[in-house]
Amino acid sequence: MQKQLLTFVLLLLTSTLFSQELVTVIDAKNGSPVEGVLLISEKHTTQTDGKGKARLDGFKEDESIKFQHSSFLSTTSTRNKIAKHGNVILLIENPIKIDEVVISVNRWAESKSEIPHLIETIGPEDVLNYSPQTTADLLGSKVGIFIQKSQMGGGSPMIRGFSANRVLIVVDGIRMNNAIYRSGNLQNVIAIDANSLESTEVIFGPGSVIYGSDALGGVMSFNTLSPKLSTSDKPESFGKIYSRYSSANFEKTIHGSYNLGGKKWAAVISTTYTGFDDLRMGSSGPDSYLRPEYVLDEKYTGEDKTVQNSNDKIQKYTGYNQFNIMGKLRYRPSEKWDFVLSAHHSQTGDIPRYDRLIQYSGDKLTYADWYYGPQIWSMLSGRVAYTQQHLLFDRMSLLLGYQGYTESRNDRKVNKDWLRSREEDLDIFSFNLDFGKAFDTKAELFYGVEGYLNNVGSTGVSQNLLNDETRDIAPRYPDGSLYQSIAAYYSFKYNISPKLIFQVGSRFTVTQLEGTFDPEYYNFPFDGFDMQNSAFNGNLGLVWHPTPEWQINLHGSTGFRSPNIDDVAKVFDSEPGNVVVPNPDLKPEYARNFEINVLRNINDKAKIEFTGFYTWLKDAMVRRDFSLNGQDSILYDGEMSKVEALVNAESAKIYGLNVNVEFLFNHHMRTRHDISITKGEDSEGLPIRHVPPTFGSSHLIYENQLWFVDLYVNYNGKLDFDELAPDGQNKPHLYLPDENGNPYSPSWWTINLKSNYKLSQKVTLSAGLENILDKRYRPYSSGIVAPGINASISALVKF
Repeated sequence: MQKQLLTFVLLLLTSTLFSQELVTVIDAKNGSPVEGVLLISEKHTTQTDGKGKARLDGFKEDESIKFQHSSFLSTTSTRNKIAKHGNVILLIENPIKIDEVVISVNRWAESKSEIPHLIETIGPEDVLNYSPQTTADLLGSKVGIFIQKSQMGGGSPMIRGFSANRVLIVVDGIRMNNAIYRSGNLQNVIAIDANSLESTEVIFGPGSVIYGSDALGGVMSFNTLSPKLSTSDKPESFGKIYSRYSSANFEKTIHGSYNLGGKKWAAVISTTYTGFDDLRMGSSGPDSYLRPEYVLDEKYTGEDKTVQNSNDKIQKYTGYNQFNIMGKLRYRPSEKWDFVLSAHHSQTGDIPRYDRLIQYSGDKLTYADWYYGPQIWSMLSGRVAYTQQHLLFDRMSLLLGYQGYTESRNDRKVNKDWLRSREEDLDIFSFNLDFGKAFDTKAELFYGVEGYLNNVGSTGVSQNLLNDETRDIAPRYPDGSLYQSIAAYYSFKYNISPKLIFQVGSRFTVTQLEGTFDPEYYNFPFDGFDMQNSAFNGNLGLVWHPTPEWQINLHGSTGFRSPNIDDVAKVFDSEPGNVVVPNPDLKPEYARNFEINVLRNINDKAKIEFTGFYTWLKDAMVRRDFSLNGQDSILYDGEMSKVEALVNAESAKIYGLNVNVEFLFNHHMRTRHDISITKGEDSEGLPIRHVPPTFGSSHLIYENQLWFVDLYVNYNGKLDFDELAPDGQNKPHLYLPDENGNPYSPSWWTINLKSNYKLSQKVTLSAGLENILDKRYRPYSSGIVAPGINASISALVKF
């Protein structure tokens, strides 16, 4: 009897232990717990909590349990097998998943499967895997984004044939584009520290309904590290230190970040310093790309010295340095309220403009000095988020921001005593008030208002390097110019059925510019400008899921760009012998875009995505020959120069195709291929300036819990002379001569290898080889020649 009682107690105890057995599901890539994983058997279903844990009550010891999550590959196990592996299940991220959460489209978190826009997402793992030197390089590693560089300290993204002030940069919800963003290639994206990014989303096509002016070709929305609260009653802290070296330009990068979080308070700080030496180009390629001589950078004593380059593959002068720091403070007193204060600061040293330093006048170099002074960008912002169901909203966000921006241009021609310096200082104030309202499971409304004000300070000084005498010269812009905007928008999403989703939105924007030209410097037929423009734009989209494996998007949208201070009031030499003058009669340009996106997931083994688009640009702002006071040439900075100005062309059209294919060989090996084809011309049949050649990449990727290895090819097509925009045809020093002596942009391709290895959960080592064949090539429209073979090594330590 006692023996039977003991057996019964042991069975009861065993049954109780099994009934309380837990399983922990973690991400095989980074070791973090995975919430919301479904555990499914024939008779029982449960899911993991916020710590990735789930009870195994109700599952028999030997029955199959399927672990399923939309972002991971499904796996099957049993209670016995789970116990043998320490009650842990590893899930492998699905590289070809259709569903994904994005924020940028309507400023609130949404499922990508419900949005008609084409969106490319970039995560911290991309920064770790590909070790980009700048944020521009990070963007260039993704599908459909082409990067132009006038100098090493730069990177101008081209998206669907638009670039510079026709694509919008947003940092933590605040627009970075300002009143002096120019239509020429723009290098400001490097001010954002790639190592401090938490996520990046690129919206392709007009995004003007939510973001307003400038969002013609796309929106690049950067979200930096957010302070993490503690998940327990005790404060929690974590951080990382990252360091990288690259051989092609002797890059030295050191980065650190630290997060301290309590139950209601949290703070994060991040800082990065990077130094670059002069860039080395490849060994195999055109001799015309070489740098055979340069003007020696030394104290000027009345005559510049042009010396032979001891290594003509070294691009003298291209090196620069950069420092970034960011801090955020968060307070979350309850589930309803969330407060965040943020501060960003980015500062570079002097950045030589290489494309000007290699220009010749006859057989002599033109410039002894041409460099951007320190580019300084600071941003202070405060966000208040409120979540509570009300009649008009259940989510509210107020975002206030201030940006201070400084840039300067400094140039001096060979054997000239005077160094010209023009500096701009901007104060930028902005606010965004956004609301979200879910009426039921089918309908959701987003709406809000936005305003911003730019105050532009602009000065010009010329200094005699022999006696330090200074004198005022004409500034780049009218000092004290103002640029301001106010707008209201809405976006409505309705689930017609589980398979069909409808979205519509519109925005009304009013912009105003004013400024006065100084008669001391210019004899214009106008005293200044006082312009007000308004724009009404909208979008309409359908998302259709005929089956869970298919997604078909139809999307029509309009966008606009209102002229800014740079468009209307700038005076500068576009190239030697040409001067761009103001045009106060300039009008906004409008884009009408239609696109179709088709995505197919084949048995979680392959993904095929096809996007075709057509954009019609009305009143396109283009640079053309102009006359001032009846004259086609004026004296500018001591040189008779042909007059040009931005004018409104009748129209322009841009169309193209993006194809992306991914195939999963097994859980560890996959391949990815993409190609982007874009064409464009204005109403006169002339090519559009920022339409790049056909480009793409092919990847072979191996990944497990410890290793990531990517062997890939980047390739770029050819642009013949008649495919170059007129201003490109006038810059033969950036291109190669064809058989007729006309400039053209040749094709090129490179082989590259990137890898990293996890020594432990806290230490990861990365290494890479770029341009393995050491090819010498210059990307389309770029001033600088691309790096030759480049070996990089980096280390990440978490604590």
